[in-house]
Amino acid sequence: MKKLYWWIRVLLLALRWVPRFNLGDRVWFRGEQWFLIQGVSAPLWDLVRGKKRITVHETEMQKVRSLQNYIGSFRSGYNFYMTNWYRIWVRKGIQPWMRGCRIWAK
Repeated sequence: MKKLYWWIRVLLLALRWVPRFNLGDRVWFRGEQWFLIQGVSAPLWDLVRGKKRITVHETEMQKVRSLQNYIGSFRSGYNFYMTNWYRIWVRKGIQPWMRGCRIWAK
């Protein structure tokens, strides 16, 4: 029962990733589609199109609205939580120090 609770919690958290920018997403920038390849410096993101690579502020781009993009974002979030947090949460729950981490996709 405990595992089911945390799995559902992971699903709900992963859903928060859908409207946000995630690695591998296609985005619109100046009328062209680009791929997000680096987000460590968010809100600055690295985009690639062919052999061209640029850094763009997230306010200058818009996520391509497609089922493929949304599924990719959900899978990224799901894999992130299941790989890094699920087993910890099943064993110990959410600890106070975790609340300050940037993992909640707010």
